[in-house]
Amino acid sequence: MLINYDIQKIDKFLMDFYNSTGINMDLLKDDYTIVNSDSHCKNIRYCECIQNTAKGKKDCKCSDYELLEKCKNSKKAEMHICQAGLVDVAVPIIYEDIIIGYIIFGQMKTTTDFEDAKKYISKLGLDTDLLKGFYSEIPFYDSNKINSVSNIASMLVKHLLLENMLKPNFDESIEKAIIYISENLEYDLSVKKISKNINVSKSVLYKRFHQCFNCTISEFINTKRIEKSIELLVKTDLSMDEVSRKSGFSSASYFGKIFKREIGVSPLKYKKANQLDVN
Repeated sequence: MLINYDIQKIDKFLMDFYNSTGINMDLLKDDYTIVNSDSHCKNIRYCECIQNTAKGKKDCKCSDYELLEKCKNSKKAEMHICQAGLVDVAVPIIYEDIIIGYIIFGQMKTTTDFEDAKKYISKLGLDTDLLKGFYSEIPFYDSNKINSVSNIASMLVKHLLLENMLKPNFDESIEKAIIYISENLEYDLSVKKISKNINVSKSVLYKRFHQCFNCTISEFINTKRIEKSIELLVKTDLSMDEVSRKSGFSSASYFGKIFKREIGVSPLKYKKANQLDVN
């Protein structure tokens, strides 16, 4: 499904939300990439210091990914506490029972006790006294207020659609390409083969993928393969070789390299932390 975004309206909408609540919010595509011109979740000095470290940045990315996956599977608003002790919330944007995006907001604290967060901060090699000061700057929200903001966010999703800030727009060739890619992830997926199967020239396919997803076809395929591998890691007991093969990666080592680059942790570590009971 093609989505047209009114970036100017979206940026104003998100800024209005921040000005009225003091809470940062981003609008994401269904592949978890940010739609708004610049992330609004950069205004918290506490988070900024953490994300300036390699481990902190990876952990934050992995935390957001896990929250969005939970939201994707439930098709409803989900919240969790990140590794740094702050609450984040994700709300799906659903059109005709299909998730076409998400709004994610948070960086909210539900306790003034810095001790639990301090344990994590110390592992990053950061100045705990400095971070404690930054932590104290973050507004406190009790669970009732967070639930209220989450309910308001769910209503705002409807507003986004009604005001055509993101407008679904079907393109048959792209729809066919996505279906073909999704059904053939474990096989060779050259642009030539895709264009031949959906009866569209390679140049048109390149152009439309860039317009729709702001990425190359190979980047889109890699994203889908990572999504497939996560599903296999969480829901099956397959070996790394089998997961990499069924996801379409040329080798387990290449799969591990791409997975860690995109998710921030190795496939094995992700599997151990997230695997469901497959028995």
